[in-house]
Amino acid sequence: MRLTALLAAAVALVGVVPRLVAQAPSQAAQLGPQADSTLKHWLRQLVVSQERYYSEHGTYTTDVAALGLFTRPGRAAPLAKPDSIYLEVIQAGGRSWWGRARYRGHGTKSCVIWVGATVDFTAPPTTEGGRLQAPKEGEPVCDTF
Repeated sequence: MRLTALLAAAVALVGVVPRLVAQAPSQAAQLGPQADSTLKHWLRQLVVSQERYYSEHGTYTTDVAALGLFTRPGRAAPLAKPDSIYLEVIQAGGRSWWGRARYRGHGTKSCVIWVGATVDFTAPPTTEGGRLQAPKEGEPVCDTF
């Protein structure tokens, strides 16, 4: 059975749309003083990609593959994300979205960013570790690394 058929069956059974996460299967990053600035950089790239997607589709997406933020086998993507970074869009819709970035293998420390109206979210955009909320639209916030 093809993957799309399996996903459609899962959606029918569970009633939710699966969220794709950009991830790569390589080793964990060595965290240093620039750890949060790297994650913030990727979250800002996520904003640019979401805005491009919005201009073409009239809505935001949770599908990071559709945003072209990581390389698929045999294909070149606009950006080659480091293997050790997970980048995900937690919620997205017609006027708002929020996402999270974290390092693979480094627990629950993460960074978040949001765009739109926070009233659209079922839960406030927060980091995994310290439960920090980004104070302003488009301004990432990170747990301490």
